[in-house]
Amino acid sequence: MFRRTAVAAVAAVAMSLAACSGEASQDQKEQDELQESVGDYSLEQAESIPAGLIQDIQDKGQLVVGVKFDQPLIGQKNTATGKIEGFDAEMARLLTQYIFGSVDEEGDDANLKFVETTSQNRETYINDGTVDVVIASYSMYPERLEKFDFAGPYFNTGQNVMVQASNTDINSVADLAGRDVCIAEGSGSIDNLTAENPEAKITPLADYAACAQALENGQTEAVSTDETILYGFTVDKPDAYRVLDTANIFTEEPYGVGMKLGETDARLFIDDMIEAITANGDWEKAFDLTFGAAGMPKPAQLPVPDRYEAK
Repeated sequence: MFRRTAVAAVAAVAMSLAACSGEASQDQKEQDELQESVGDYSLEQAESIPAGLIQDIQDKGQLVVGVKFDQPLIGQKNTATGKIEGFDAEMARLLTQYIFGSVDEEGDDANLKFVETTSQNRETYINDGTVDVVIASYSMYPERLEKFDFAGPYFNTGQNVMVQASNTDINSVADLAGRDVCIAEGSGSIDNLTAENPEAKITPLADYAACAQALENGQTEAVSTDETILYGFTVDKPDAYRVLDTANIFTEEPYGVGMKLGETDARLFIDDMIEAITANGDWEKAFDLTFGAAGMPKPAQLPVPDRYEAK
């Protein structure tokens, strides 16, 4: 059975630390209650490990995964508990379970390590070996498939627009003409919006947390990226933001697990894992722990890995 490792509580020695400890304890309690209601993952360890990347990971005893630390519901570091939360983080835990048979995120013997990854550095981190794989709302665009291998998709979404909750002037992508729109540096969302509405004025910032803050402060008029990412910010601050109706989605964003080009066996191994978790109910458990807990409706169809032929 899959068991999550609790984040160890640090004894408080001052009133401020005690307050932080209380916040962490409450946060962990809520997470534990949610976990209990959803149930443990049932994914079993893979019967065989392919040579190459996956064998190397097993030999060193640790999977190093690049994830976002600033995207609610997808990949976010809980400042109270220190835990990495979100759907992408759950996919990393399931992959660890599939490789090692169990998951341990703490101490010197941890078999899963999260590395904060952004849209700007994720490809560098893959190429220089900082991470083994990237699971970071990383869309499987055709041009990316020429430079990297991708397992998946493990989730399908599309690009939409978020505005201030009080904004009644922007209700479609067409309404962005001549308006300032924030998008994270290095994100494919920049090219997507430019193609959809060339008259939109794009302002890139370091990440989507910065874009959301700029929107709340009135420094930009909109933020555009994957709807799943935008939805996460509205959950955190429902009175601050509004995501346009889903009918405005103007791209297909299949999230994949990125790795170095040529790791065909690793890619197919992770595709096997994705197929296993969509078949045994673990994918839906991961959804219920993240998007579902925030009230997002479950997709009518679960993702199916592409299993494309290596070039």
